[in-house]
Amino acid sequence: MVLEDAHSNQTADPKTVLCFGDSLTWGFDPRGGANLVRYGFTKRWTRLLQAELGSSYHVVENGLNGRTTVFDDPVLGDMSGLAQLPIALKSNMPLDLVIMLLGSNDVKTRFGVNGDEIARGLSRLLEVVSKSNFGPGGKAPSTLVLVPPEMGEVSGTWLEPMFEPVHSRTGLQRLRETYPTVASAFGAQCFDLNEVVGPGATDGIHFDPDSLKPVAIALAQVVRDLLRD
Repeated sequence: MVLEDAHSNQTADPKTVLCFGDSLTWGFDPRGGANLVRYGFTKRWTRLLQAELGSSYHVVENGLNGRTTVFDDPVLGDMSGLAQLPIALKSNMPLDLVIMLLGSNDVKTRFGVNGDEIARGLSRLLEVVSKSNFGPGGKAPSTLVLVPPEMGEVSGTWLEPMFEPVHSRTGLQRLRETYPTVASAFGAQCFDLNEVVGPGATDGIHFDPDSLKPVAIALAQVVRDLLRD
């Protein structure tokens, strides 16, 4: 009887949101250049998102510098999001929502792929989530695809050797068209970050400090709408 009373007084578990991405999710601070400087814990958009959502949500941060949708990096090594996603899902289940922010690394010159091919890579990750049982009640989690910001000016930065301006910029621009289509095919939602922030002003790729809060505020509303009971 005591156990039953104790159980009945327990509050509901928070809704768990996995943020799966690359350096944009890791919290790369472009002001540090190639030195792998990370925004402080409370400054990153993932932590700001947690603050916006409150205690009824649990935001899990899973970002990796250099992570791609499906491509292993011949320079950096194992960077395929497709290979790493199942582990992230299993280790954090049950998941109410998976937020994916990938694609910026895929437009590096060494991969030689375009925005359509990157979207096909994303579709393989969405398939993994949609066929999984890592959500509440053994169902698949909901998924939110984020379109990464378009590329700004990388000339003169440490990133310049990695990104061919025309190819890379065109590739990221194309994702604004291809990502919503792919997301829809898997019943996922899509949000274009270009509606909130512009290209990175510091190195052309990463979030500047003044971009973090707007991203968190916008995504908090999207998350609430998606997970509203």
